[in-house]
Amino acid sequence: MKGFTLIELLVVVLIIGILSSVALPQYTKAVLKSRTAEAWTNLKNLNMAGSAYCLENPQGSLASTSSFDELAIDVQHRSQNFRYWGNVNCSTGVMGFAASYDKSPTFYLYLHPKTGRRSCSGTGCKDIGFTKNSSDTSICVCGACGAGSTCYYAD
Repeated sequence: MKGFTLIELLVVVLIIGILSSVALPQYTKAVLKSRTAEAWTNLKNLNMAGSAYCLENPQGSLASTSSFDELAIDVQHRSQNFRYWGNVNCSTGVMGFAASYDKSPTFYLYLHPKTGRRSCSGTGCKDIGFTKNSSDTSICVCGACGAGSTCYYAD
């Protein structure tokens, strides 16, 4: 009866270990990017809903101070990865929405209401492809950026 030797089994286990150590960080980044894509979709939907609200209520105003306020409740039930908040003031035309990822790495996503540009602040921005920093308000609409954190954007 011919079988495997202990050395052959150890070599196979070692190869599997090396392959998994290479693949696991890439898998983690892919999962993070897919979660971020979900957040961008939700932010766009919030932006469209805010615009629709202003069309029906020209003098209306909505605001959320945390992710559990009325404005964010529909999205909150669909997303376990992000918390959403925002404000809409139809009479002044000011509107903005944001999403926070509270797991590691921590970051905040912002969608510019007029230009549609995406921006990010926090330690995890570079992990999801945001590399250029800016303080330009036409690029970054960022509530946390004034507190010393940098706003990143991607082309």
